[in-house]
Amino acid sequence: MLDWVLQLDKSWVAIIIIIVTLIAFIIDRITIAVTALLSALAFYLLGTTGPESVYAGFASTVVMLVFGMMIVGDALFQTGLVLYIGNKIVKSRFVQNELSLIILLMLVTGSLSAFLSNTATMATFIPLVGAIAAKSGGRIRNKNLLMPIALAASIGGTMTLVGSTPQPLVNNVLESYDFAPIGLFDFALLAGPCFILLILYVAFIGYRVQNKTFDFSDEASSDVPQGEEIAISGKTWIAGLTMLFCIVSFVSGLFPIGITAIIGAAIVLATRCVDFKPCMQRIDWNTILLLVFAQGIAAGMNDSGAGRMLADGAVALIGDNFWILYAASILLTVLLTNLMSNTATAAMMAPIFIQIAATLGYDPYAFALAIAVASNVATATPIGAVAMSQVLVGGYRFKDYLVSGLPITIIMAIFLCLWGPVVLSTG
Repeated sequence: MLDWVLQLDKSWVAIIIIIVTLIAFIIDRITIAVTALLSALAFYLLGTTGPESVYAGFASTVVMLVFGMMIVGDALFQTGLVLYIGNKIVKSRFVQNELSLIILLMLVTGSLSAFLSNTATMATFIPLVGAIAAKSGGRIRNKNLLMPIALAASIGGTMTLVGSTPQPLVNNVLESYDFAPIGLFDFALLAGPCFILLILYVAFIGYRVQNKTFDFSDEASSDVPQGEEIAISGKTWIAGLTMLFCIVSFVSGLFPIGITAIIGAAIVLATRCVDFKPCMQRIDWNTILLLVFAQGIAAGMNDSGAGRMLADGAVALIGDNFWILYAASILLTVLLTNLMSNTATAAMMAPIFIQIAATLGYDPYAFALAIAVASNVATATPIGAVAMSQVLVGGYRFKDYLVSGLPITIIMAIFLCLWGPVVLSTG
């Protein structure tokens, strides 16, 4: 069997590896990072790329950026700053009205998720929401709050390069094709309007739909933290100011983005805002390693010629019109993300459409941005985005995700198809 594979043209070997990788992503029996590692190794062992492509991602600016910001973000959670913000919301007058509280929580979780881990943000706000519901006397319902804030965390996490995994992943793919990296806030061109659309949808349509269709008993627990007072310490201030420094440096270009993140991580570690060993245990190594080895997959597709072959096949099938190709990249990404991890989808789609853009002379950044954002707006199931999976604790059924997430997913997918070519370069 191996001899037969080795006798094939390199591009066909690479395509076989990609198909097997895609199946493994869908089945999801092996950790996604391990699947990416095995795939990157297969590209080398079967002779389609060099050994350095397997581990070159460890030197990636984006990997250092994500790693550093995970540590800074962990400091914000561990020193109590995020919980302090949450408790201020619990005590605010917005708690008196369910819809206004939903909108406020969506704005806060979406904004935090743009710079911090949306998974950690949701882990903090889920018990806070439960506390609000438990002490409201039935005025605030846990089931009505959790789904909207999960949607906000998913979309809000797409507004910057560091908000969720698909953005740095597609950026790594661009760099593996020798294109310049994407800017920290470039994703906001597409994700910002999507976030506004989400808020408006929930305010005028989604909230009423929830009231009619979420007919199961509320899962709010009375044993969650009841908004206890959080003491602000010197470490809390250090963590907050470090995050502020990172944002200012990102915007001003004071230091390269990877160095900025590492400086931030060094500050919070050196000042013991977080202890090193526990912090390393809380780091999402699945994401870090996925970013590393996904770059190896992209390099294998590029070096073997498989990316060019798939691009030529896609063009032959659907034509070379930019608008059609751009819409196809979005709609395919949205469809696949509702069936498997959004990160896995981005890892598969980005190399193909970036290669198509490079072949036809279109702007590869337009496709990279579109795929990253599309992989986060796919919220019709609890499968694609981790934030959507986390709120299963609210007692939601699969049909509740469809009712709540499918309409806004369709709206945002259509919006991206129309809005992207207006604000992005088309060639």
